[in-house]
Formats: sequence, C-alpha cells, structure tokens
Amino acid sequence: MASIEDLIDPDVRVNFTPERGEQLAMIGPDMTAARARWAELLVAWRLILPGFDGREEASTVPGLAGNPDVPVHIYTPDRAEFPDAVMIWVHGGGYVMGTADDPFVFRYTPLMKVISVDYRMAPEHRSPAAVLDTCAVIEWVAANAGPMGIDPAKIILGGPSGGGGVAAGAALMNRDRGGPALLYQMLIYPMIDDRHHTPSGHLDLPAYCWTREVSLRAWSMYVEAEGEPSCYAAAARAEDVTGLPSAYIMAGDLDLFRDEDVAYANRLIGAGIRVDLAVFPGAPHGFDLVAPEAPVSRRAIAHQLDCLRQVLSR
Repeated sequence: MASIEDLIDPDVRVNFTPERGEQLAMIGPDMTAARARWAELLVAWRLILPGFDGREEASTVPGLAGNPDVPVHIYTPDRAEFPDAVMIWVHGGGYVMGTADDPFVFRYTPLMKVISVDYRMAPEHRSPAAVLDTCAVIEWVAANAGPMGIDPAKIILGGPSGGGGVAAGAALMNRDRGGPALLYQMLIYPMIDDRHHTPSGHLDLPAYCWTREVSLRAWSMYVEAEGEPSCYAAAARAEDVTGLPSAYIMAGDLDLFRDEDVAYANRLIGAGIRVDLAVFPGAPHGFDLVAPEAPVSRRAIAHQLDCLRQVLSR
C-alpha cells in the first residue's frame, strides 16, 4: 500500500522541504522561532509570486466596542476587473502566525481591492479576538463603502487555513450580530474543526505537512480558555448554518482538514446555501501556497478566480 508521501503530487512535493517540517515543529514549543521562520518564508515567497501593480497602504480600523483598533493592509490595484468590489482577506498561519502584509493577496488584486486584516493571534489572544477584529473590519468596510468606491453588495470575506477558519467564524458572528450582508465567503482549506475526528483527521502525514499533532497544538492555543470551543472558534461546531453567505470551499485530498471541510460544505448546501466545492488530487494542506507553479496548484488558483468572477458578475 502506497504511503501518503507517495500519493503527493510530485510537482507539489518538491516544494515541501524538510525545513518546513522543522518550522512546523516549532509551533507551540517556540512561537518566536516559528514566527521568525514564517517571516523568512514570506520574503522568499514574494520573490516567486506574481507582483502587484497598485498602491499598498497600512491603516487602522476602529475595533468593536471594548476592543482595540484593528490594523489593516489595503491593496488598491491600478486596474481591476471589478473596481467596485472588495475582498476582506484573513491571512493564514494556523491562528498563531502570519501577517496582514501578505503577498498571497496578489492573486486576487487583478479582480478587486483587497483589505487584509492584522487580527490578534494566539496564544497571546484566544478566540474570539481574531473574529471580533474581522467583524470590525467588515462593519467598517460596509460603513465606508461609498467613499472607497465600493458597492456594499460586493463585499467578499476570505482566507486560507487558519485565516479561513477566522473567516468562517466571522461569517457566523456577523450573521448573529445582524451585521452587513456578505456576498461570498471564500474558505480555502479552512481550519474549522478542533476535534479532527474524521478519517482525514487521522492521516499519517509527513512531518513537512500540517499534521494532526501540529494542528492540535495550534488549536489548544487558540480556542477559548474555558468550556467547549464556540462556533466562532471552530465553525464546524455551529448548530445552525442558515443565513450564511454563499461559499467557496476548497481542500486537497491529502489535507488533514479534507473531510471536515467537505462536511461543512454539505451542511451549507443542506441549508439551501450556494456552495462552490472543490477537492484537488495529490494535494496536501497549503499546496497552492507552497507550490504555486505546480499544475494542480495552477488549476486550483484558476478555479478560485473563476468562481470569484462568476459571483461578481451575477
């Protein structure tokens, strides 16, 4: 029987180096080192990712009542297919790493403006801090849509991995708060279930992948300190998914999160919510970020952009 490593697309596997496993092993034991390594990777990724023609601006958005202001990074393209649309981007990093100054947004800037949220991260700030910060940005964008040239009916919320988890939690909280309508939630292999009770949650993944052990450590730092985790921390725990925006949900077939992401998509579909669902073969967690030039990654990125175009063209 083939090992998981043998099943990984070879054009993807070449970019999943042992050094990546060393960085993931730091999550929990040494967050300072893990974050420093993440920052180094972002510098390297900037050299191989598509560039950005436009204006980058660091700014601050008022926080919700009782919460601090939220730093954001605003990317305004010189030209965009949908200049009146905006994506509120929630960066990845397993809830514990990452930055709003995120080069991965450049794949979306040909379509629209992107406002990236520098949300409070664990372990310094547990749930629901990140979701509260994201909801503050949602409300600020809707309130200031006119001056920014944005159609308030074209607000998209999205992110990968932990950022996808924050986005899913924020969509739930925004609904429960009676917040602004969102056109679409773009959940790219979202980290939404702290239990990992599914078959994919027990995959014997190589150390350079996002493994069950690493994931459970990250979850332990992120969820609320007392009681059962809320649906704002782990969206898969939501008892009611009605009234949520249409969604894009994507995972690889070798992703720890595969089954929980597909199950969440099925719950949304069952609630009458329109869902674009995709599972890509030979693909571990983060494949399109780590190996963006691999053919399977190109297909995944093209699929994301095609679905966004369809949603924004309706």
